Amino acid sequence: MTVSVADAPFCVITISHQKLMPFLLVVTAMLLCLHTALQFIHFEVREIPWLFRQFFDVDQEDSLPTWWAAMLHIIAAALVFLVACRKRADEDRWARYWFGLSIGFVALSMDEVAGFHESINTMFAISWVIPGAIAALIVGGAYLRFLAHLPGRTRWLFILSAVIFLGGALGVERATDWYRDADQLNTLAYNLWNVLEEGLEMFGVALFIHAVLSYSATLRERRIEVFV
Repeated sequence: MTVSVADAPFCVITISHQKLMPFLLVVTAMLLCLHTALQFIHFEVREIPWLFRQFFDVDQEDSLPTWWAAMLHIIAAALVFLVACRKRADEDRWARYWFGLSIGFVALSMDEVAGFHESINTMFAISWVIPGAIAALIVGGAYLRFLAHLPGRTRWLFILSAVIFLGGALGVERATDWYRDADQLNTLAYNLWNVLEEGLEMFGVALFIHAVLSYSATLRERRIEVFV
């Protein structure tokens, strides 16, 4: 088939999940280890200035790890959006579910930097984990049929990534609520729990990115073409 110059893509970006995943995992692990090392030094060896420590603190909105977590969500949102566009072009009945996932990851990215769920904890007596768990159950129920139509490997990778992410976002968060209630946030123990919580969230999103790229490869979507 002949492709005119006007129809040709401005650029072609080739993404290999075999190369991308190690990069995402290494950067995530480095940030978590850096946070752990600084917290241990601060509480057990000598005090580290707050302005320096907060820049690498996984529990702070204005920090490098939070920026990285937000970027992971944006990468996931962008990849899912591209799949959704292809599905819509093919008039696939599941296209709207892919678009819904993309919107969801954009919202999660916004929450990382804006701290919407922390605002819930401030405004209400109950932990945000409770409405968060209810929302997760509702979304999960709405996506059961979508998950069922996916190839087996993709379906289980999606489920596993969700379990890992929610285990950190809801499970570990719930387990550390008492630190806030007891005014024990400025402790080594709480800051180490943050490593587990944020680590599970970031690794869960990274696994989801891997799952989407693997699924795209089965659709012969090995390239992302950007038209302008």
